[in-house]
Amino acid sequence: AGEGQPPRIGDGRSDTRVAMRGAPGAPSFLSPLSWTHAGDALDEPSAVSERASSVSDHRSSRMRAIARVKARPPKFLTAVRRLLREAPSLCPTYSANPLLMDVCEPCDEDTRELARRWARDATALSDWKSLPPQLDVTHPEGGGVPRARGARKREQLRNVFLFVAPLLRRKPTAKVVDFGCGGGHQTLPLAYHFPDATFVLVDAKARSLEVAERRAAAAGLRNVRCVLGFIEDFDEDFDVGVALHACGGASDAAMDKCVEVNAAYVVAPCCVGKIALAATAAANARETGGGDRNAKSDAIDNRAVDAAGGGTAAAAPYPRSALAASVVTAVAYVSIAQAADFGGEGYDACGAVSGGPGPYVDSSEEDEDDERDASGFLASIGEDAAVAGDDADHVPGSIGGGAIAPTEALERRAETNLTPGLAAYLRAKAEKRERRKNRAPRSDPSLFAERETQRRACKAVVEADRNASAAERGYETWQVLMEPPGCTPKNDVLVGIPSTDPDCAAEFGAALRRRGTRPAEAFFRSLLDEE
Repeated sequence: AGEGQPPRIGDGRSDTRVAMRGAPGAPSFLSPLSWTHAGDALDEPSAVSERASSVSDHRSSRMRAIARVKARPPKFLTAVRRLLREAPSLCPTYSANPLLMDVCEPCDEDTRELARRWARDATALSDWKSLPPQLDVTHPEGGGVPRARGARKREQLRNVFLFVAPLLRRKPTAKVVDFGCGGGHQTLPLAYHFPDATFVLVDAKARSLEVAERRAAAAGLRNVRCVLGFIEDFDEDFDVGVALHACGGASDAAMDKCVEVNAAYVVAPCCVGKIALAATAAANARETGGGDRNAKSDAIDNRAVDAAGGGTAAAAPYPRSALAASVVTAVAYVSIAQAADFGGEGYDACGAVSGGPGPYVDSSEEDEDDERDASGFLASIGEDAAVAGDDADHVPGSIGGGAIAPTEALERRAETNLTPGLAAYLRAKAEKRERRKNRAPRSDPSLFAERETQRRACKAVVEADRNASAAERGYETWQVLMEPPGCTPKNDVLVGIPSTDPDCAAEFGAALRRRGTRPAEAFFRSLLDEE
């Protein structure tokens, strides 16, 4: 090659090319080197050998650095380990579900009989055939939950009844507030069975409250009142607070409201990954001295508000308990909450892993949202599911003289009168279902099992911290798994009784005295170095 020109390199893979690639001091855009100098150096065999050795050392160093990074435990694992080792009282402890009392370890007869009475009561309250169809979560005139999931949803509600009923038996005139009520699945049946009690349904979605009001009116309930607004804006006194799968910080807002008025609570939290949004909002609110409602809401993604079903706990501090806050930072705590949902790894933030080998098939709240969306679309064109069902051909075995689920009503309408608006709506819903289907990765069973164990353990820790926060403010608390646990991946139930009601706390303490099985037991033992 001429002076100042690069040397000619053959088509094959040459030692020169190998030596030049990535060699320290090789020509580059940021570090130009004359090709004459490079050619002189490459003419010496010793120089080629030295450069090749340097490249090998450089690559080995990079590989060692990458290996060190990969060997580091995930942030959430470091945070969980520190939290539980420095504050072992926050390690989750579960009470046995009274529905399992007949198969649990031997216990004294008084405890067994009390638990049996609770279980019988819950089973009787969830006798859906004895209820008006409008109060049945699976009936098209009621909740409209698809039949494929109806049995699981009914099991969830039975677990809610299990813990709320004893409170209403003790005080039949109690005022019960259902935070993030949705369509009223968990409290409308209780309102039917306890006519002397007052039930207030709170939700940030007007459409959900319209469904709840329609169902209550159709069932002839006179003790139900609906309130549109955010949970943290509710300012009435009450006796019992209930929240079933209020998403993200909404469960914390519900618990805070109960503690503020010294009310008992029964809370089954939903996904917890979204508390990162509330934690950010809380930090912003503290920096600005609180600010007004709009300033707090601006810090939270509107989609989180919509998904919560009951607004958001914009100012809720994280960690929830003072003990946890003394051990880990808010950032570390958020990493635990996000790991509990696997949201960062592409898993369904509401607990369902589409296509994975886990036991959970879908997320019930998403399907209910589909039905409410469909009902809203029908209302926007001046129809409801019953009318659409009457217009279409009757299906043998249909319930309620043509009354069908809203989604099915729209599909029937599309067969006979497909308008551009309806076509666009159905197309959007189909795309949404496809995104749900594909958003979770297909992982090998061993990896899935490991991540599911981590998720479950992190979820249990977050729920234990929530109860610890109430305990610090004078509550007796219990953490219980729903029975059967497979009725939902979000199967924790948190129960709190104010210490100012010692008789009630004593009854719950007796019924929940037996120790239950802790999820991910091996995970916790390994963190605490237990044998």
